[in-house]
Amino acid sequence: MKKSKLIICALMMCAGVMAQTEKVKLGVKAGLNISSLTFDDNELNSSDKTGFTAGLMAEISLAKNFSVQPELLYSQQGMKLSYSDPEVQNSHYKSTIAINYLNIPVMLKYYVVKGLSLQAGPQVGILLKANNKYQDNFLGYDNHEEMNLKEYSNGVDASVNFGLGYQFKEKFYADARYNVSYTDVFKDVAANTNYSINSDMKNRIFQITVGYFFK
Repeated sequence: MKKSKLIICALMMCAGVMAQTEKVKLGVKAGLNISSLTFDDNELNSSDKTGFTAGLMAEISLAKNFSVQPELLYSQQGMKLSYSDPEVQNSHYKSTIAINYLNIPVMLKYYVVKGLSLQAGPQVGILLKANNKYQDNFLGYDNHEEMNLKEYSNGVDASVNFGLGYQFKEKFYADARYNVSYTDVFKDVAANTNYSINSDMKNRIFQITVGYFFK
């Protein structure tokens, strides 16, 4: 029930603001995600995973130097993991955790100077896909597997974005953001299914995008 309320509130915020003003610009955007998941296991070595993001955006003028920008984005997230047992020869584990979301950020923008804006705002992510593709080598025996993690994942991710944006020639747009999630990606049961994931993991994303406004 809480998850549904978060999504409904985000959509109502977008619709409400759009209904109160005619100063709306619609556009598209796409870019690069550099993502990771937070975790406490010191035995695992982690690295960032690169992914793609793309979708729709609208900028709505509120007042002088202020606007709001709701978006609807497909987002590829996750991280890479590796582990090697120093006491066992030819033993290693490599994993890529892929988590895809439909993200709904609502960014408040303050224009410091013409074109350049400071941005911050909440985001709700609806889980589309979660899996772990891994390679396990033990004493020379190589094993490749892929595990569906969606049933062990929480369906909604709540987070906040901070960033900078720049708009030039009224239509072209670019921004850079850092996203911090405050909800767990996986449920408690996930810890018993695969040792590379746990219920304390949260999304972290650095994102760079470019876009185009039609109006």
